[in-house]
Amino acid sequence: MMGNMLSEKGLDFNNLEKEIFKIGCEYAVGLMKQMLSGMDRYLEETRDRKKYRHKGNRGTTLKTLMGEVPYDRTVYETELESGEKAYVYLLDKALNLSTLGKVSANLAGRIAESASVCSYRETASNVSSMTGQAISHGGVWNVIQELGEKLSEIEKADTQMAKASEGREK
Repeated sequence: MMGNMLSEKGLDFNNLEKEIFKIGCEYAVGLMKQMLSGMDRYLEETRDRKKYRHKGNRGTTLKTLMGEVPYDRTVYETELESGEKAYVYLLDKALNLSTLGKVSANLAGRIAESASVCSYRETASNVSSMTGQAISHGGVWNVIQELGEKLSEIEKADTQMAKASEGREK
């Protein structure tokens, strides 16, 4: 087997390291999918059935440091205090899932760090080689734009609080 690997792929240590990293990321993606599915089933079984009405499953894909994680999650119908109907994902609430679109906060952080010192093309290349996630320079641009919008919203809220003399204590 080793002879075949060495002769077929011409593996040196660097290529071997990349192959094993790729396999590790694929395994981690599968494990993450299993964990998310298990958590979602648990929440489905233990939810307050009077408050949260099961409305089926929806597929989604989350872009993570390990790669893209496709999974199904259950959507629930609930009633707001105002009497309006709302749809929620208990899994997202339980995990305090914070994403930019479908990009995990960890991956967005890595992208922002790299984009602060490199071009978007270099950032895309760095992120693609250092994580299990492939991203284009356009994808990097989109993440940076969404981060900027979120920061702008936070600054506006802080400004309004400061004007009302309700600044945050640190």
